[in-house]
Amino acid sequence: MLRTNDPNPQLDYELVCIEHMVEPNHFLRHVEKYIDFDFILDKVRHLYSESNGRPSLDPIVFFKMLLIGYLYNVRSERELERVVNDTVSFRWFLRLGLTGRAPDHSTFSWNRKHRFHDTTIFQDIFDQIVKQAIEYRMVGGRLLVTDSTHIKANANNGRYEKREVTYTPQEYLQELENAVNEDREQFGKKPFPPEEEVETKTIKVSLTDPDSGYLNRDGKPEGFHYLDHRTVDHKYNIITDCHVTAGNVNDSVVYIERLEHQLSKFNFRSTIEAVALDSGYWTPYVC
Repeated sequence: MLRTNDPNPQLDYELVCIEHMVEPNHFLRHVEKYIDFDFILDKVRHLYSESNGRPSLDPIVFFKMLLIGYLYNVRSERELERVVNDTVSFRWFLRLGLTGRAPDHSTFSWNRKHRFHDTTIFQDIFDQIVKQAIEYRMVGGRLLVTDSTHIKANANNGRYEKREVTYTPQEYLQELENAVNEDREQFGKKPFPPEEEVETKTIKVSLTDPDSGYLNRDGKPEGFHYLDHRTVDHKYNIITDCHVTAGNVNDSVVYIERLEHQLSKFNFRSTIEAVALDSGYWTPYVC
C-alpha cells in the first residue's frame, strides 16, 4: 500500500528524550565520560562579577564549543554556532537540550578574544586535561615527540613593511659565559666583562596581521604564517603541549622552554627517557 509522510498537525509536539537520540558509542559520549569539565568554573570564577552585569556565557559551554570546533574541524565561529544548533549530539554534549540555543557567534568571539586576555586560562585548562589523561594512565611521560607545523595567517602577503630588529645572544651562550667567569673567580682571576653581541636583521611585518611571521624555508609555502609547536606523548598519542609562535621563529628557539614546562608541570623528570626531534632542532643549545 502506498504511504506518504504528509504533514500531521498532531506531530508538531512530541515528548522525546535527547539522551536516546545520541548513539551509545558516539565519540562525544566517551569525552563526556572521561573528561571532568567542572574544574573550569574554579579556574575562571575570579574573572566574573558575583553580583553585577547580565548573566554570562556559561564558561563550560564556551570551552566545550571550542573543543567541538577542534575535533570536527569547524574553523568559523558563525559556522560553529550553526552546526551546534543543527546537531543533536552537540546539543547533548553542551547540555542545551532540544530547545536551547547555541551562544551567538559574536558573543562567542568576544569572549574568546577579550574575556581571558592577559591570563593563562587557556594553558591552565589544557594542562589540567592532560593531568586527567595522566591519571587514566594514557600518558607515559617516557618518550616525548615534538615538531611544528605551519598555519597560514589570514594576511595579504603583499601588504607588509620592512623593519630592522635586533637579536641578542641566546640563553645558552650567557650560561656558558657565566660558567667561565665562575671558574676564573675560583682561580682568583678577574671575570671577563660582559659582551653584548647584538645582531640586526631586516624582516617583513604584515600590515594586516602583525603577530604573524613571514615564513621562507625550503619546502615550505612562502608567506605570512604561524607555527604550531606541538609535543605528543608516545603511549597513546596524547598531545601534552601546544604552543603557537610567529612563522619566522625557528623550531629550536622555544623548544627547551616548552620541554621545561612539561617536565615541571607534569612531573616528567622522574619518567622521561628520551625525546624525538627532527634535524631542525639539531642546534648547540638543544644539544
